[in-house]
Amino acid sequence: MTRVIGFVVVFLSFAGQVAAQDQWGIQVGLTPSWQTADPARFLFQADRIDLRGSDVHVGFVRGKPFEGDWGMSFVNKVISENSTLDVKVSSCTQGNCGTFYRTLPQTRMTGLEFHEFIPYKTWRERVQLGMVGSVGLAWLRGHVYKRTITEQADVESYQADAAELFPPSKTVVPLLSMQIAVAGVVTENIKVRASGGFSMPGYNKFSVAFIYLVPSH
Repeated sequence: MTRVIGFVVVFLSFAGQVAAQDQWGIQVGLTPSWQTADPARFLFQADRIDLRGSDVHVGFVRGKPFEGDWGMSFVNKVISENSTLDVKVSSCTQGNCGTFYRTLPQTRMTGLEFHEFIPYKTWRERVQLGMVGSVGLAWLRGHVYKRTITEQADVESYQADAAELFPPSKTVVPLLSMQIAVAGVVTENIKVRASGGFSMPGYNKFSVAFIYLVPSH
């Protein structure tokens, strides 16, 4: 967690040095579908994990029409109902013992995320190919259905706070992404960017962002 905070501080220091001719703007992003990959189970200290959902980003950006941009967004990651996470699973007379979580409606992660888009190639001032990276923090909201099975066949089932899904912090989840991105410059002030790739705590199949840069004159 300390490394994440340190990265944010460095990022903000860099942002403060941006040239005056850069333009402010707004960004709205959507990820129709994301899911966790197997390595995420180590982050959540789980034996099995299958979290799925979608998310929306809304925030500000600063950059140039035909170059890159950086910004900060509010992010709302909805976790689909009946997503699962299993902890301390072992074979027993009941089949499997352990603690089993299943998400209920309205389970989500909300937080703030800093991003930067770096284009590596631009064609005819219309199409850009590059990378978009981000780092942030999100808070778990909502409730889960928790079921515990022991060797003595004791079964406890009840509703629990969604924060139990992430035992390392009991609430806060780090966000980190690194994705390949293609941006289309629609006009001097409007961009549409599509991206996909690694995005902790899962990965994005596809994301799209709409960017409007306010004219500087």
